Amino acid sequence: MKNIKNQTFLICIIIIALFIGGCISKPIEKLNVNDLGTKGEIKENVTNKNGIINETNNTSQVKNKFINWTKEKKVITQGVSSSIIIKDNKYLMYYTGNGIELAVSEDGLNFIKKGRIIENGPVDSEQEMVTNPTVFQLLDKSYRMIYEGSLWAEDERDHRYQMDRKLYSAISFDGEKWFKEEGVRFWDYGDGKPGEVFTSVPDIIRLPDNRLRMYYTRGATSAIALSNDEGLTWTKEVDLKLRKVAIDLDILLLDDNMYKLFFTTFEDEFGFGEQWMMSADSIDGINFVINENKIIESSTLGGLITDPDVIKTDKGYRMYYGEFKNGKFESDIMSAFASE
Repeated sequence: MKNIKNQTFLICIIIIALFIGGCISKPIEKLNVNDLGTKGEIKENVTNKNGIINETNNTSQVKNKFINWTKEKKVITQGVSSSIIIKDNKYLMYYTGNGIELAVSEDGLNFIKKGRIIENGPVDSEQEMVTNPTVFQLLDKSYRMIYEGSLWAEDERDHRYQMDRKLYSAISFDGEKWFKEEGVRFWDYGDGKPGEVFTSVPDIIRLPDNRLRMYYTRGATSAIALSNDEGLTWTKEVDLKLRKVAIDLDILLLDDNMYKLFFTTFEDEFGFGEQWMMSADSIDGINFVINENKIIESSTLGGLITDPDVIKTDKGYRMYYGEFKNGKFESDIMSAFASE
């Protein structure tokens, strides 16, 4: 009888493990747009042993840019998931703190906190927690912020977690005073639990034809969407094929119209262990070639690196990122610098 019980217990454990693995590691497979080049030519995709898709795009022009980053070893502020614009020679940093907060700097390193600019919403508002802002300038010179709003939920152990992660917006005429706009801007299903809404960590660039493209995270993987009306409505383009875990995207459209993507990943496909930053290159902003090296790692063994945000300065490029040191539950926003 004891052996039968042990066998039954073992079978249950195996079934649970297979179920969790299927929920976490299987993104929704969609498009064959990722199999087309910029002029419709078919490209050869080769998946290596790590699940990384290496494509035959000729991205040699950007592959060696922004590989070597020097950490500036200064805590910018406590918080996570920053988005920075430069306005009137000042750095305006929007980041997740208690709600969405603003800090301002003259040099990009020493910031003065200005306080909360987007409040967490009331219970059942679908914006009980507001996080992960990205800010961009509109054609009329005003500013729009796309940010994540979510509900709080509790599991059977009374642990709180976010659910129904959707994207909302706010508008500003000076970059400092913000007003929430009505309605949901965009949402997508996640790549894990069936039916889970998971639309997180947006980053937006303006394309040469003045459309907007948004890169966002769906759980363990990421996707892109397009807007033709300055960010009020969005249409999903594709699920990106990067790594089994590729989140917290930040995108640059370089002066030569090549794309540089920064993202974070984990040492295993379930999002456990150390988290570090990598980059990828593209000629069309959709099909990317992975650069294998780690460009930013945690300063402590077992720490987490999150949410890159890269801006161009007069001397090169500065990256802001979050770091959870091993054993800490709060993140610091740090910075690193690279010349081309």
